[in-house]
Amino acid sequence: MKTSDVIEKFRQVIIYHGLPQTDMALYGITCPYCGKSDRLRKLDPPGSLTSLPDRDVSLYEDLYGRLVDTEASLGVCKFCLNIVGLAQNGVARPLQT
Repeated sequence: MKTSDVIEKFRQVIIYHGLPQTDMALYGITCPYCGKSDRLRKLDPPGSLTSLPDRDVSLYEDLYGRLVDTEASLGVCKFCLNIVGLAQNGVARPLQT
């Protein structure tokens, strides 16, 4: 599966389930897509999702694992709904497509 397909499938899972479960904004980090600085949310790490059906949890874990390779963690902009890589230095980066 191409990276762009993985990103789109992951975005669909996030939107469908209203993720992340913890709605805490990452202030001071700007979305590389839309420029908003108060809408980024860190996505739940695999294994911490408790309210999803098992098949959706495994899909989430698979897609998350495919995208997090080069980043410290993943986040989502709740304004433009794009998935971003969150580096350890507090910078949000667009995912490579």
